[in-house]
Amino acid sequence: MPEYIFVYGTLRKDSPQPMARLLVNHSQFIGEASIHGALYDLGRYPGVLEHRGYRTYGELFKLNDPDKVLLPLDEYEECSDAYPEPTLYIRKLCPVLLKDGSTMDAWVYVYNRPVTGCTLIEDGHYLEYLGS
Repeated sequence: MPEYIFVYGTLRKDSPQPMARLLVNHSQFIGEASIHGALYDLGRYPGVLEHRGYRTYGELFKLNDPDKVLLPLDEYEECSDAYPEPTLYIRKLCPVLLKDGSTMDAWVYVYNRPVTGCTLIEDGHYLEYLGS
């Protein structure tokens, strides 16, 4: 099982969300990174859709124990087996670009619902968008 995860919203290291604390406490922060994806404001949280024309910026972590972290995060992101299809998010492997230009595959929670009426965050920076 891959041991890296890319996060772009409420799971980032400075987030007050308890699930962000779980991630920080059971992983190693690798650094800032980005993925191909269009980032949307969904209200209380963001969602990303795969899209080669946009980039979404966030953070890359190396998981110390993937099962210990990913199973609770799947519940948080409403994509575990406990949720009916279509789930809110899908956890999938995506190529992640690090600041040094290298790439690696990491888990990403990709939004799995229509984004009609949602605001596109064109620059791909959720935290900066919140501060504006």
